[in-house]
This record gives sequence, C-alpha cells and structure tokens, in this order.
Amino acid sequence: MHMLPPSLSPSTIDKSLSPVEQAYQYVINGILTGELKAGMRIPTEGVAEALGISRTPVRDALRSLEGDGAVMIYANRGAVVAKYTRSEVSQLIEIRAALEGLAARFALENIGPSELEELTHLKSRMDRESNSLSKWMAAHDAFHNYLTSLSGRPLLAQQTEKMRFMLLPYYREYYSQSLEMEILGLEHEKLIRAIELNDATHLEQIVRRHAVINVQKVANLA
Repeated sequence: MHMLPPSLSPSTIDKSLSPVEQAYQYVINGILTGELKAGMRIPTEGVAEALGISRTPVRDALRSLEGDGAVMIYANRGAVVAKYTRSEVSQLIEIRAALEGLAARFALENIGPSELEELTHLKSRMDRESNSLSKWMAAHDAFHNYLTSLSGRPLLAQQTEKMRFMLLPYYREYYSQSLEMEILGLEHEKLIRAIELNDATHLEQIVRRHAVINVQKVANLA
C-alpha cells in the first residue's frame, strides 16, 4: 500500500493540465500545505493513484522537481522531499538574499508604471490570502519571482526561484509557527516604497535585509 497523507487531496488540481503538470503541482501543493515535510517519502504509485494517472508522468514530474531542488531521488528510497542541514539552509538563505538583491538592482531600470502596478497588485493578493498559509506563500513567491524576472537576467531568476523551492518546507514550517504574514506584508510595502525612490543601492539593501529576516530561526528547523 502506497500511503500519502490522508488530507492531501487532488481536488484542487486543474485537470486541464497535462498529467506531468498535475503531478508536479500535486507535490508542490503538498509541501505548501505542510502535508509533505522535508525528508518525507513521495510514493510514485500513491501520487498516480490519487490523480488517476499512470506512474510514468509522476516519475517525469519528480525528476523535474529534483531539477528544481524541491525533491531528492535516491536509488534505494525513491523520491523524498528535499532535506538540508541547518548549515545548508542558512547558506541557501544567505546566497538567495545576495542574488535577489542583485536582481532587484538590475530590475529597477525596467520598472515603469505598469510593472509597479503589477507589484502592488501582487502585494494586495498576499494581503487577501493572509488567512491561508499555502495561498499566502504562493502569492509571496509570485511577488518575488516577478520582481526578480524584471532584472532581465533569466539565469539569475532561475537560480533564485530554485532556491525558493529548496527552502519551501522550512519557510512553510516557520510561518506556520510564527504567523508573521502581516509583519511581512509591511516589509513588502517597504520594498515597493524603495522602488518608488528609484535608488538602486537602497533597493538592493532593502531586498537583501528582507531575505535574511530570521535566517537562524528558519535554519534551526532543519
């Protein structure tokens, strides 16, 4: 029997997606809701049964998730949610902070009224989702991924997004314990105000400080 957490429901998955995309989103949703925690095994057969698809697209999705840093695949255990040491989590946060700060500096020259409006919209979406941790985290990452994408450096954006995937279980656990969504909402308001000042150095510093907030508390969950 290939058990998955009983509350991990496939009902929220868009059936118009390809089987590979469905399996990919199913696992990500499980991490966002906290049902799949760092180090937990992800049975290929269980995912296939839950979604009503074959095992082949599930394997393809897991390989894609491995490439994104969210999953690790072992010859003797199969796929597990990626698990890192305390030191590795701390280093990942510090590296991501540096890269996101650099991306924000590059992005500033590409931010006009429409881009600022989109960032404000994404920030408002975060505020609306503050009662649902999984939805809030999805909106939070959408805000940062969009800001990073404006840097015009696809490789830089790819690396920061990968680090978000790698850190997802740890931030999910931290936010569920600290309930700091409203505080972080104010932090994102500061980011938008920094963009409006049109000072690249100041914006980079704000983004870097934001990214390393509570780094040790998050790392201690590893």
